[in-house]
Amino acid sequence: MSDLSKRFEALMARMAHTDAQLFRTIGEQNAALHRIAEDMQPDATPPALTDQGGRPSIAALAAASLLPREECNLEQLKKRFRTLPPARAFLEKRLGAPPQGTKRITWALVQQTVETGQWPAGQPSGSPTGKSGSGGMAAMEQRLQERLERMEQRMERMELLLVQVLEHQLGSATKPPP
Repeated sequence: MSDLSKRFEALMARMAHTDAQLFRTIGEQNAALHRIAEDMQPDATPPALTDQGGRPSIAALAAASLLPREECNLEQLKKRFRTLPPARAFLEKRLGAPPQGTKRITWALVQQTVETGQWPAGQPSGSPTGKSGSGGMAAMEQRLQERLERMEQRMERMELLLVQVLEHQLGSATKPPP
């Protein structure tokens, strides 16, 4: 039994040593990625993630628009989609079905949704006009599943970007300085 205990102790010591090396390597790679990212960023300062009181900033937490800001005005949206059905199809493809209680899709609603990156809140399910039950939950689950899939796609793209950055870093590290 003591032999088994000693072997387990040695294994745990090796694992702790390996973990320390792994965390050190990850820290070094993280620092290198930060340097690369800083070099790639424009000189403009990014919006602060916290306000003066140290609380999370509302502006930093706001949802991103679905189109570039210059394309979010009503004139550009009408030029891009021409009619409401293609605009609605675009929004439903990106955000899923509108929430229950959204009566009519208008250009104002399209503009607001494109600017905020999310559907405006519909009628709550407990309201007199809203219907309670599993239909609302099924729609919410569907929207959540679609958002989860989009997030997974974004993560995959971010992983590819990180691989490219690492390859670039390794390629520039092996070349002799001029």
